[in-house]
Amino acid sequence: MKALIIATLSLTSAASAYAFPVTVFDAEEQCQSRMTSQGERFVPPCQFSGMNVYAEKNNAYASGSLINNGLFKTMLNYTFACESIRPLSIRFTLSNADGSSVSNRIAGSRSYEPSSVELTHGNNASVLNFSELSGATGFQAMKPGCKLEVQQLVTYPEPRYFNQVATHLVSFNVHLEGMFAQAVPSTGHTNLLTAINNTIASLEFMQFDVEDEILAAELQDVLSDLSSTKTYLESNCGTGSYSSLCTAQLANLRSSLSAALYVNESNISQLYNFLNSQTAWLANKYVGRDRTILQNAVSKLRTKL
Repeated sequence: MKALIIATLSLTSAASAYAFPVTVFDAEEQCQSRMTSQGERFVPPCQFSGMNVYAEKNNAYASGSLINNGLFKTMLNYTFACESIRPLSIRFTLSNADGSSVSNRIAGSRSYEPSSVELTHGNNASVLNFSELSGATGFQAMKPGCKLEVQQLVTYPEPRYFNQVATHLVSFNVHLEGMFAQAVPSTGHTNLLTAINNTIASLEFMQFDVEDEILAAELQDVLSDLSSTKTYLESNCGTGSYSSLCTAQLANLRSSLSAALYVNESNISQLYNFLNSQTAWLANKYVGRDRTILQNAVSKLRTKL
């Protein structure tokens, strides 16, 4: 369900539900009106006590270690059109519960120019705080239409991170399926060792690119099983002389590969449901190419469902 934006005025500490855009500062409403020879102007003092805006976030299918341990992105889109005698600015801090944050000042612009700020963080809630209006004292006057608005504040999966996770899950699945099919006595001693060596080389190469700790641990478990099987086969099982112990060793490898496949396919299904829900939810959000990148990840995962 699409979350409502909650804006809290620090002056009253009362919570009210807002729909976008959220007005943070409006000179016509918060400053004093004065008629001049050039028309109406707005002058200090201005009533501005600060505001918090909480990011929208879609939590559908948001469970599982790959998702909970992943990277997320909060996108702030705002406009601050303001013609004034002296520069006018408002300080903001965009922060996440994981401790990451970005702070700066938003300055008024003579033209209507949509701008954005991004923050990458963990799977936690983000909040945008506005404070400290500067330039609204002394000799100052603002034309009508001087307004700071939050057009959007939305948190969603960091596209490049989750696209990479999707790529690795699919690739891992291909290697597991191939090795599982080869791990039988009929493959032959030489061909079997070649398949194991090739799979080890491919998974070791993949390890260098994997950022997710959970997937990295699963890769390492499979690599350990493949390495121990390889050592056993090289030491105890020659060409054309597979004993019952050698066959049992292959059976153990197939069992571990089967278990790894089950876990990986579960991860693929889980991540597919999550990202597919996110891309549908982001359809009416302004996130640039990020939604397209997430759709590419969904397409990759769909090939293994």
